Amino acid sequence: MATKIRLRRMGARNNPFYRLVVADSRFATTGRYLEVLGWYDPKKAEQNFSVKTDRVDYWLGVGAQMSATAKSLIKKARAGEGVQPGAAPETKKVDTQALIDAVPEQVEKPVEEVVVEEVATEEAPVEEAAAEEVPAEDAPEKQEA
Repeated sequence: MATKIRLRRMGARNNPFYRLVVADSRFATTGRYLEVLGWYDPKKAEQNFSVKTDRVDYWLGVGAQMSATAKSLIKKARAGEGVQPGAAPETKKVDTQALIDAVPEQVEKPVEEVVVEEVATEEAPVEEAAAEEVPAEDAPEKQEA
């Protein structure tokens, strides 16, 4: 059975709402599904989706394929795991002085020089191949039909 992780449209006219489902690829997009993995509401401003990443990992392990939209939604969900709603994203402080000090250590290592000895080769005189060529006058001529 070829399973796909894809979005299933729900809701009313001009009010779309999507469910992230696992379905057989042969089922219709609005038809049967095997499991609901989450939801997505494009009309909401904040917290407009929810994904069960542990179940997504299970279905990917079984061999399910993701649609492009489902893949981007799951990628966003994994990037935001462990983040509280409304919390500012954490930024990592980078110690630039440690990075600057580390660079000269890599450059200061001496490079071993490899000496290549050149071997003198004797050049043999090129014999003229002109003596072996057949003159054009001795060659047989083609007869016209």
